[in-house]
Amino acid sequence: MAARTAPVSGHFLGTLPFLLAGCLPFWAGTLLAQVSGYPLRTGVMLAGTLAVVSLVLAAFAARENFAPGAGRCPAWRLRAVKGPERPAYALLGVAALMGATLQFLYHTGDLTIPLGALGVLGGYFYFAPPLAWRRRGLGEALGALCFGVLPVVTGFYLQSGYWVAEELLYGLPLTWAGFNLFLLYGIPDLREEAPARHSLAARLGPVPAALIYTVGNVLVILGLVAILIVPASPLPWRNAIWPLLVLVVVNQELIKRRAYREETRLRLLCRLSLALHLGMGAVFYLMLWARL
Repeated sequence: MAARTAPVSGHFLGTLPFLLAGCLPFWAGTLLAQVSGYPLRTGVMLAGTLAVVSLVLAAFAARENFAPGAGRCPAWRLRAVKGPERPAYALLGVAALMGATLQFLYHTGDLTIPLGALGVLGGYFYFAPPLAWRRRGLGEALGALCFGVLPVVTGFYLQSGYWVAEELLYGLPLTWAGFNLFLLYGIPDLREEAPARHSLAARLGPVPAALIYTVGNVLVILGLVAILIVPASPLPWRNAIWPLLVLVVVNQELIKRRAYREETRLRLLCRLSLALHLGMGAVFYLMLWARL
């Protein structure tokens, strides 16, 4: 049986931070294409955004269908619909339609549908069988990819049909922050006596999970420092990197003080880790917007 954590909300607004966590990197990749000299195709951006939103919501629906109450993410229940599998299939259909529209109507490139398929593998199949990455301890890595490098690369590719190294400069820090986010959200409720050992944190235990989180924080810091050094100078919104670095240090201090052993402080750490990922996505977007 799936481990249940703190009370969850079925309201749509509960999913909004996670929708932004997927969309902000995609928009950053779109702006990076403009910065690199490619014209912005508004229809491509809108269709791509709708596909990203559909894939994230499909993952939420899959969770309600195959692993209700698992992890710490909010629930997303559609009371007017019988069974969460129907909205999941409908959302996957919307994403597939957007992928076909992008590739065959807008001619965004041969890798358009494969990139979308990666989003399905890391989103819907995070919970859905036969893959069910969450049960294999691999969900954190795939979720991080879908909230980091993948949307940045996809946003750039759909506008240009090419790749540039600067995609990794923004995508990798988001990936590492996303990994830490999924790692924490996979920690079962500390008040349960025998939680299911499905997620990576539940399999490893609190101390090894905290060590992995620390490594992720170090990588995030290195990535943010690299952004300060490598891109165009003077870098717009340069000073906005410093609050992000402070937040990384705050999160690490909570880990140092063993916040993962107390439910209330663990919830706070989860919220701060989500805030870090959203803040990074927003700052990267503003940096690239100011470079236009």
